[in-house]
Amino acid sequence: MKESITSTEFHFILRQARNVMNGHMHANDEDVLAAVGQMAIERAEQSAADLPDELAQVIRMIGNIREREDFDRFRERIQPFVRPMAEVTDMELKKMFPKVKNLRMPKFAEAVRKELTYLGWNDPGTNRKYIVFEKGGGFTGFYGQFRPSGKKGVCSICNGIDETGLFLTETRHAGGETYTKRGNYICTDSMACNRRLDDRTRFDEFIRSVKNS
Repeated sequence: MKESITSTEFHFILRQARNVMNGHMHANDEDVLAAVGQMAIERAEQSAADLPDELAQVIRMIGNIREREDFDRFRERIQPFVRPMAEVTDMELKKMFPKVKNLRMPKFAEAVRKELTYLGWNDPGTNRKYIVFEKGGGFTGFYGQFRPSGKKGVCSICNGIDETGLFLTETRHAGGETYTKRGNYICTDSMACNRRLDDRTRFDEFIRSVKNS
């Protein structure tokens, strides 16, 4: 079985499956439900290029989802096809943040890393949020000041609604005498954010917004 889809493609396919499940919970018209199922299958198939036949066969099972148990079984069938985010070593972490002492990063099992587009964690002691992601065959990372808002809002990364906080970064300009501060409201819980992130372009746009001067 080939690991052929990314975490965002995985979450997008699950969203289509969830739409079918919710349709059966709220509608009785068989023609409508059949159309919802077919549309979900087509969208899921279009979410990734060059789907292997084995995965395409599993995706077509979306049309058979009726209730939560069906969804959970479908999720278990899809997950083995997901490429997990590589595990970040302590040495790689030190290279990314050479000036940060005693930095602790959470460790995740492979099954959890299959759900991650980025690794994010909060450090309450310094009021920072760290973000690490794969780029160019390796890892890159940065941090920003993070101020939890204590209320729900729209996240700039996943576009979902959850408890957010202000993520503030500072970019130094040429010469080092002036800085530009950029702030975005993002999820306080980065794991929940990853599980809602079904479009990689949103994460890339967030990175550009906080890194570009």
